[in-house]
Amino acid sequence: MSKLKWSFDYCSAWNRGTALYLQWANRHGISYPRLMVLYALMTAGEMTQKEICEGFGLVKQTVNTVVRDLKKNKYIILKAGQADRREKKISLTEEGRIYAEKWVNPLLKTEKRIFEIIGCERMKQMQDTLELFNILFENEMRGDKQE
Repeated sequence: MSKLKWSFDYCSAWNRGTALYLQWANRHGISYPRLMVLYALMTAGEMTQKEICEGFGLVKQTVNTVVRDLKKNKYIILKAGQADRREKKISLTEEGRIYAEKWVNPLLKTEKRIFEIIGCERMKQMQDTLELFNILFENEMRGDKQE
């Protein structure tokens, strides 16, 4: 397989996964950014906006808009961080947890069925490989190495 074909196949597979999550959100009547913020808070617990942006590849302003709306509806609370008081930790309120479960639990059930088909070992290998790719890609960008 040529290097260009491999690059296309890899990039296509990666982006198709994101597109499928976007389609899932649309089919269930929620925006993708809102779903991902709720997903992050449900699965990882307390997080900052920066952590959500970095973890899910979302734009800061988009996350901020979702967070402001969730706060207005009393689904989340913001607490000053211990290390940097300007950085706010976001967590779900009890009402927010109920709201998030409505959207996130069906997605988690879908993922669980898929994970069981693929198997834990292959899923872990995939995660490890993607994390390594991301680290190496980030290092390349820092060095601005281009061939």
